[in-house]
Amino acid sequence: MNSTSGQRNGPGRRILIVGTGGQGVLTAARLLCDCLVERGHHVVSGQLHGMAQRGGAVQSSVIVDYGISPVIPSGRADCVLGFEPVETVRALPFVSSRTVVYMNTAPVVPFIIGQQSVLQGKEAKYPDVGTLAEAVRAVTPHIFTFDATQRAAEAGSARALNMVMLGCLFGAEILPCTAGAFWGTAVARMPPAMSETNGKAFLHGVELGKALQLAEGRP
Repeated sequence: MNSTSGQRNGPGRRILIVGTGGQGVLTAARLLCDCLVERGHHVVSGQLHGMAQRGGAVQSSVIVDYGISPVIPSGRADCVLGFEPVETVRALPFVSSRTVVYMNTAPVVPFIIGQQSVLQGKEAKYPDVGTLAEAVRAVTPHIFTFDATQRAAEAGSARALNMVMLGCLFGAEILPCTAGAFWGTAVARMPPAMSETNGKAFLHGVELGKALQLAEGRP
C-alpha cells in the first residue's frame, strides 16, 4: 500500500484500474498518485496482483480525498479503467449504476487458457467481448467500449495503452486535475525516448474521453 497526503481539496474520487500483468496498470496508478499529491490532494493507493509476468490479474485503486483506506467499498467506485475485458468484468463488485466504466475491448488471453490450448491441442476459448460488455451494462449504463490497444498502436506503440486509458479520465474531467497538469508530471517520470509516443497516446485518450462524454450528453 502506498499512502501520501496533502490538503483536502475538492470532491473525492475512487478510481479502480484493472488489467493484466504488463499492461501498465501499476504505472498508471503511480502516475495518478504523483500528479494529484503534487497538487495538494490526499491520495491513497492499493494494489492486488497475481503472476504479473504471466499475464495475471492486476488491480490498483487510487482514492482521492476520501480518507486513509486504500480499499474501495462494494459498489463505490466512481470510475473503472478496464485495460482488459475479462478483468473489467471481475471489477463488477465495485460498480454501481453511477460508476463510469471505460473498457478496452482488446483481449489478453489468460495464461491458463493458453496452457490448456497447448496441452489439450484445442483452440483457446476466450469469452465473447460483446457479452462481457453487456454484463457490465447490466449494472451501469455508463460504459464506454473501444479498442484502446489499437489506438495506442496508432500513436506508436501498443505498450502506451495505459496512456490512452488515463487520457479518457482527463478528457471526461473526472479527476480534480487538468490533462496538462497530469502530462507535466508523467513526462518528467519517463525516459525521453518514450515521451513522444506516450504523449500522442495520451492525447488520443483525452480526445476520446471528451467525445464519449459529449455523446452521453454530459456537460
